[in-house]
Amino acid sequence: MSAQKLRNAPLIEVIVEIRWRATPEGDPNYNLALGKLSDSFQGDYPEYRALSNAAVPAQLAAQMHMVQHQFRASPDGWPLVQVGPTIFTLNETEAYNWEGDFRERANRAVKTLFMVYPNAKQLQIDSVLLRYIDCIGFDWEKGCLLAFMEEKLRTKIALPESLFADKALSSRPAALDFTFSFRCQDPRGLVHLRFASGERKGEKSLIMETMVQSTGNDVPPMPDGFGAWLGAAHQITSAWFTRLVEGDLYRRFQNA
Repeated sequence: MSAQKLRNAPLIEVIVEIRWRATPEGDPNYNLALGKLSDSFQGDYPEYRALSNAAVPAQLAAQMHMVQHQFRASPDGWPLVQVGPTIFTLNETEAYNWEGDFRERANRAVKTLFMVYPNAKQLQIDSVLLRYIDCIGFDWEKGCLLAFMEEKLRTKIALPESLFADKALSSRPAALDFTFSFRCQDPRGLVHLRFASGERKGEKSLIMETMVQSTGNDVPPMPDGFGAWLGAAHQITSAWFTRLVEGDLYRRFQNA
């Protein structure tokens, strides 16, 4: 997603996600942390909601990195933070504005997590992720997704024509789900780019995800290194989005 605010932006959701390693007991400080987070988020996220899976035992939920509780800025509104054993997320949708408030909101939320989590310095962070999900309207039942991607996104995915020599086979995909992953040095980790066929509000669309993820030894020192990590990750996702949609699609997103 571009750093510039687009009038007809294709953004579905932006997510900051932090995962940490489960112990044999699961996430032993989770229940105490949940109460402290609830108190700390009263200003920014006063609307609390337990999700339907909140009854799943914490030890099992910890192994699955399962979010179980939400704190929303307004009833049924966004942004929101989610927490579960071994997982924490910040989610925003159409109101997203990087410079307007999202960057500061993300830094503040992560700082709060580490301030109130008991024995936070002992958390072994396994993954830090910045993820943008965009939705580009295209009826992939009537047109060819591969041709659309090559024309509008300058992204070519091709299979050998010989695979479709049998006239009973169509070379036009009935569905698509394709992911690239590339090593990155700043921040250290991987850049993921995913294309998939999907729908939004009943309209067939191409789903495009741009993600930066650091895992294992690539995870920055937390929480002190998170701000720099987030800024570097955003530079990549913003540049990739802008370069991919440059041309007709960018003009579409600029116009209301």
